[in-house]
Amino acid sequence: VRGYRGIALESHAAMFVDGEGRLSSAPSEELEYLKKTGIDDYLFAAVRAAAAGGATERREALLLISTRLAAEAEAASEPAKDGGLRRRGVRAVKESPAAEVAAPEEVEEPSSGGGGGVAGALRLVCERTGWLAFFLCGLLLCERVMHSFGALLEREIELAFFVPLIIGHGGNSGGQAVSTVIRSIGRRSPSASEAISTVATEALAGALQSLLLGCLVGPALHFFLDTSRAVSTVMATTLPLLGLFSNCTGAMLPFLVTWAGLDPAVIVGPLMTTLVDTLGLMIYLSVATATLVHGS
Repeated sequence: VRGYRGIALESHAAMFVDGEGRLSSAPSEELEYLKKTGIDDYLFAAVRAAAAGGATERREALLLISTRLAAEAEAASEPAKDGGLRRRGVRAVKESPAAEVAAPEEVEEPSSGGGGGVAGALRLVCERTGWLAFFLCGLLLCERVMHSFGALLEREIELAFFVPLIIGHGGNSGGQAVSTVIRSIGRRSPSASEAISTVATEALAGALQSLLLGCLVGPALHFFLDTSRAVSTVMATTLPLLGLFSNCTGAMLPFLVTWAGLDPAVIVGPLMTTLVDTLGLMIYLSVATATLVHGS
């Protein structure tokens, strides 16, 4: 009862369930308040009977409630039908030999999406084009980054060969963090401390997994692809830093966008890609400058 979110009983379960999960007595005024919240009549009657009766009545009432909640959970988990419309309702369930509860009226909820046809497509265009234009302007910063490190790229042409690898790895690593965090937010709204803990965990995971990959990629580039030792060292050094930044960004953006009241499904992915592509490229070329220019 306490863990089920589908009915009004959950918000007031503490009035009727003790620490061990047993139904406990409740004053009549609390029962009347619960009645006003919209709880079903038979559940209200069951709680009243549990409060007034003995152990047998309480067991029967708890059985009635748990059976109904299980039926609602089963009905809610059924796959969508009727062209994307999801039906919520409860089939008739016999909770006790004396009564059979009829199913409430089914409520249809429209499935998510932009709608069908030309009108739906135009609405999506209006909603998304502005954001895409903004992110496109951000991606143009990559050209400025490449231009600012032009002398280094002319000197070490091998560095340019691995720019797609760097950009792709950053997007892949950050994308994993984005998917994980959005799925977590979809289940429940996390607190600020939980968000900070999640971002820190994802950042550490990104650094460690990219460190492992860097230890594999660096030697592979040098011994199997005939890449210079200096550039192979740059790649092995850049990957952990890029993984740390990508995962931290990918984990942080869904929380910030959600708390700002925007749609993370539309904004977070392109925004993460824009930031990781631009700043990841800057990290890569900065490491190359420190290793190849100042190091030499």
